[in-house]
Amino acid sequence: MSSPFLEVAIQAALASGNIQKKYFGRVKNIQFKSKTFLNLVTEVDHQCEKKILKIIQSHFAHHSFWGEESGKKIISQQWIWVVDPLDGTTNYAHSYPFFCTSIALLKDGQPYLGVIYDALRNELFTAETTHGSYLNKKAIHVSTITSIEKSLLCTGFSYNIRDTHYNFENFKNMVLQSQGVRRDGSAALNLAYIAAGRFDGFWERYLQPWDMAAGILLIQEAGGKISDISGKPFNLFHQNIVATNGKIHSKLLRELLKGADEKLWMKRFQNKML
Repeated sequence: MSSPFLEVAIQAALASGNIQKKYFGRVKNIQFKSKTFLNLVTEVDHQCEKKILKIIQSHFAHHSFWGEESGKKIISQQWIWVVDPLDGTTNYAHSYPFFCTSIALLKDGQPYLGVIYDALRNELFTAETTHGSYLNKKAIHVSTITSIEKSLLCTGFSYNIRDTHYNFENFKNMVLQSQGVRRDGSAALNLAYIAAGRFDGFWERYLQPWDMAAGILLIQEAGGKISDISGKPFNLFHQNIVATNGKIHSKLLRELLKGADEKLWMKRFQNKML
């Protein structure tokens, strides 16, 4: 039996998905968050977030809310909803059918539940702490692949890719070593696919908490493993992640850390955090 928290998260995700389906292929108002013209936002992002916020606040007015578009509304530090109303906005704006809604609830800074909804495929991924991970109410688990050579991997590139080239060497190396590497533009959905055993490993830098919060709980509850890209314990606010089925985790980390580009990225990231 699902908790009231999860029921509300599902209600909000489905409502967001209905908006996405309504306007898919008909987006008119596209704006850019930066001068690179890579980080997009549409009226659908805003509509979805407003709908999610309205539903959550109608049930949990004492909870805090942190949305990608509207920012933080901190009321309580104990309960914080972290929301990406439309993860994969660039895909959505180009009518490329790979995007989702991601909703997580943090309890004392840690993911307590996660919901990721792919509206076009009607795939609802859900997880609650200690209760497992599910896809359309059926339990899911990470894959059992034990080698990089037999793995299907995925990654993503930062919006400031023109200034940060740190992932190209890793991408090339893993393409040559694995069965394939996908780069399809929705980190949240990629993480859900790790939990469902569709991908065996994922890595990305410069992600935000709303990209990862729901997905990391899905993976943990499905039996997978997460860390930061240097192999240290994962931190939701450190903007990078390696997520796997657990069986290839150390091997993938070792390959990612081989290149000088990776060491350069870690040094620049550490300096940024100072």
